[in-house]
Amino acid sequence: MANFKDSPHFAVHDDYYTPESAWTRISDIIPKDKLIWEACMLGAEKSKSPDYILNALENGGMVYDTEMDCLTDQPVSWDLIITNIPFDKNKKIPILKRFVELDKPFITLLNSCNLYSNYFREIFKDNLQYVQVIHPKGKINYDKLENGELKKTKNCSFYSVYLCYKMDIPNEKLYL
Repeated sequence: MANFKDSPHFAVHDDYYTPESAWTRISDIIPKDKLIWEACMLGAEKSKSPDYILNALENGGMVYDTEMDCLTDQPVSWDLIITNIPFDKNKKIPILKRFVELDKPFITLLNSCNLYSNYFREIFKDNLQYVQVIHPKGKINYDKLENGELKKTKNCSFYSVYLCYKMDIPNEKLYL
């Protein structure tokens, strides 16, 4: 088994965006008549995530703001959150805590390894009964922002899952 200390050092690159296919995969699970808040858009002017989610809706709507910090603000009106939270643990933990505090339904993408972390149980504590996980087939390959352009990637180094809270999704829809 390899250790990370034995790996070569890689340059850190945090500008990845959710591809349309990630939201298309769960389009039949997204409630069609709700006002959805894409909560993690702070500074993400290049993200097309709101458009991709809106394409999955029929009568619902979308609210987002690239200047709104979801840790301190929220829209006046919204029914559920659908977003891809930042990969960085120091950003992810406070955001997940905030979402649980808001106590409204949400779906967010995250690295599957997060499910096994100590902080995951700590965040959800008495609310674990409201947690569901959708397991997609294969990996989600995120779009990388390079030189102001979004570029498709291949061979993501981790598997992503959809973490769902208070969504009441039928069990047969938890494996895509």
